[in-house]
Amino acid sequence: MVAQRSFIIALILIATSTATSVPTALASEYEQRVLSPDPAVMGQGGATAATAAGYTALFANPAGFARPSGELTVVSARSWVHAPRSQALTVARLLLRDRTVPEDSDTYRRLERAFRRNGLGGGTSLGIGYVGRGLGIGLHTTADGFLYGESFDHGSGTLSTETSLVGGLAFPFEIGPVRVQLGAAARPLIRVHSIIDADDEDTAAGSRALVEHFLGLETGYDGDDYAAELRETYYGYGVGVDAGLQLFWNGWTAGAAVRDIGDTSLNYSQTDMRTVLEELKRGALPAEAEEDEDGYVERGARKLPMHGTVGIAYEPDTGDWAGRIDPRFQVELDDVFQRVHPDLPPESRINLGVELLFFRSIALRAGMHQGYLTAGAGIDLPGIEINAAVFSRELGDGFRDERSSTAALEFAIRF
Repeated sequence: MVAQRSFIIALILIATSTATSVPTALASEYEQRVLSPDPAVMGQGGATAATAAGYTALFANPAGFARPSGELTVVSARSWVHAPRSQALTVARLLLRDRTVPEDSDTYRRLERAFRRNGLGGGTSLGIGYVGRGLGIGLHTTADGFLYGESFDHGSGTLSTETSLVGGLAFPFEIGPVRVQLGAAARPLIRVHSIIDADDEDTAAGSRALVEHFLGLETGYDGDDYAAELRETYYGYGVGVDAGLQLFWNGWTAGAAVRDIGDTSLNYSQTDMRTVLEELKRGALPAEAEEDEDGYVERGARKLPMHGTVGIAYEPDTGDWAGRIDPRFQVELDDVFQRVHPDLPPESRINLGVELLFFRSIALRAGMHQGYLTAGAGIDLPGIEINAAVFSRELGDGFRDERSSTAALEFAIRF
């Protein structure tokens, strides 16, 4: 117990000293975390600080490591599509198949409208992990691409990949009738992040190249190497530190979690995506650029912002119906430090969720995420779990200002 507490305190102290070691005069730019939506979470509004357990706790709240039972995720495979729900299957088919959509087709026109109003893209992730009995350890890799704009040849967005190793400890104790769980984790990560800006001549061609390469939509791109067009590509590594707390009393649960404590500085260099891919084929990222070399990026110039969440959940006792119908309700305030989405009003940072679990194996979920309705479902069979969700997120600065919808699916082998 003493060793666990010392480990958690040491992680927090390291994060604090790391945050204060970067000169305050250095102008830093925040990057968004690579999106890897958990359908079981997003189906119920994205609220998870109070209820995080199992594999979800690795990326939401390390306090969930202290749950009394252990869970082994042999593999978690997720895929998602950024598209309006009416076009999600079309975009998924285009991403999976090598085909060309002519510019004069109805499909092309519908997708260009979706590009303007919602944005288009998709992603995938794979992970493995063990969580429970005070321990959390996992390996996770994800890739996500998202573009939006007035037209395919004038779009902005990102193409990102990230591989992270998560390891941490948690411990429970009692304060009167309240069970307390406290946990922390370290998260070394390797990240490749390409930026496409329609107003930047050096990166603008990236939108045309990506849309034509991955979706088969005619954009006027006349090159044959999409990766070479991604000229603003950052690559490197960082170490994030996370901490969390969960409180349990009767059917009530409260939780708080902080990811990337003190901001996570990224040790980056810059090149184009083609160079990165060629070096990866040889087994490693390109060599780190030294000061005064092309591609050098000052340490701390780009960071992952500290992200805090607080929430509360309630699981009522259904009496004789327990085990047949088990509901759960939760509410959460996201981004409490307002570093991830600093301009969003409070009403866009409140997530609401409800889950109905039937016979402890079939789940129906609904909620509200950043002001938009979400829905999902899941089935948990011995050794196999399948979850699906549709949700939306806010791209603008106001409440229900500019929506982007996503559909996500997970297949997992868990014991």
